[in-house]
Amino acid sequence: MPVMIKHEAPSCLQDIFRKELVPCTSRHLRKGELLWHDKEPHRYCYLIRTGLIKLYVVTAEGREKTLFFYTNGTLLGFQNLSNVKQTITAAVAMLPTTLYATDFARFYGFILNDYKYTRALTEYLFYHMAAEAQEIVDVSLSGTDERLAALLVILAEEYLGCCQGEVLIPLNNDELASMIGACRNSIYNALSGFQKQKLIRKHRGNVEIVDLERLREMQKTRRT
Repeated sequence: MPVMIKHEAPSCLQDIFRKELVPCTSRHLRKGELLWHDKEPHRYCYLIRTGLIKLYVVTAEGREKTLFFYTNGTLLGFQNLSNVKQTITAAVAMLPTTLYATDFARFYGFILNDYKYTRALTEYLFYHMAAEAQEIVDVSLSGTDERLAALLVILAEEYLGCCQGEVLIPLNNDELASMIGACRNSIYNALSGFQKQKLIRKHRGNVEIVDLERLREMQKTRRT
């Protein structure tokens, strides 16, 4: 099942990008634009500023298998601590996304020259793996309603910086189904239930969040 990762990198690692302690650029991706292909040499690593990135693989039969989703504040392209990285996944923007990009060799070389950064990256790597494992466990034990509610909260929070009150999520049922590893009919039924509870409004091709606080409370209640 796909897993949503929302775990921000330590502030000192983010500062490497934000304060340009190594040379970096900003990249702006449209929804559906590829960040990298699979099976290609890739020299960059990234910090997501806003948006949502999907990592996936394509099977031998040509089918797409979604692995993880990453949101703002997370690092990408750093797991393989090597100057020559061959990608095994592809990465695509699920929402309009802005990232900092830097050459991985420079990024890693900078980190190795200061214990503070080396320790921060090491801790982030281990915490990142633990977060992925916990998300996999949570997903396996949760129903469609719970997983969809959690996803809508995360997506809504991505838009709070530029939206006031009600939040419009520009994803259709098929895209939402792909993101939580559910079938389209299950998503339809879950959204219909949320609409009856006046948590959302369904529109063609998107979902409008009308009561984000109650969606958050739904998460808290079902976790306890």
